[in-house]
Amino acid sequence: MQARRDRTDDTHDEEVRLFSTDSRVMAIDSPIKNRILELVAHGPVPFDKIVEATGKAKSTISVHIRDLELAGLIVSRPGARDSRKRYIELSSESIGRLTTEDRGAVVPDHIRKRQDHGQPFADDDIVSFFRYVVQVFRTQAMEMGINLDPVLRRTGIEIGRTLAPKVAGGSVEEVVRKMNAFWQAHELGTITLVSTSPVTLEVDGCFECEDLPVTGHGACAFDTGVLIGIFSYHFSKTVNVVEEQCYSSGYDHCTFVITPVPEKP
Repeated sequence: MQARRDRTDDTHDEEVRLFSTDSRVMAIDSPIKNRILELVAHGPVPFDKIVEATGKAKSTISVHIRDLELAGLIVSRPGARDSRKRYIELSSESIGRLTTEDRGAVVPDHIRKRQDHGQPFADDDIVSFFRYVVQVFRTQAMEMGINLDPVLRRTGIEIGRTLAPKVAGGSVEEVVRKMNAFWQAHELGTITLVSTSPVTLEVDGCFECEDLPVTGHGACAFDTGVLIGIFSYHFSKTVNVVEEQCYSSGYDHCTFVITPVPEKP
């Protein structure tokens, strides 16, 4: 296992986050506003929780939330069960970040050796060529300070919806068995079902991230989206997928945990 960089907060003061609404695309460079947008990215969050997570005064957070609401990036509403509580949720699409966090990422030894010998892919192997294209695209984006995870995730969801009927089954075990057969047939990696409660998958030889530099955080936004598409179809409800371990964070495999998206409070 390679060394992992500590990463205690996903929001960096110097980064700019990009969001899309029905009428425009906006860049947000305020660290507090970006922190609020990060907190509500996966569902409604009570106002008090945002105040607690940011460590700022209620009046300060209120001003930032008002600005974000006026910009059309978030909405606030009373709770369905307790109207005294105020919930904040995202009403726009995150489309990327401009950030310097991955510019110093370390290129894996096996990639450096291949590059040094001038053999990044085999001439008669389309899979190795495709993996090389993905690796170059992602590393160049890192070096330029561009993070496109939201776009990759959204693309993955669409691909997952297309794949879902092909790997459909009566149980989680059957779905994973069919997924593993498809992944191996196309040299995308090997999928193992670790647990059914919650559904936890381990992927070895992950095509998306095995060849990426070590960044200290997960890099499988596309795979995450694919899993959302497949398992939302299987469970007939939207699921959330969290990548807990990744080649890019220093592990020798990727681990994904899949849970149903909770109902709105």
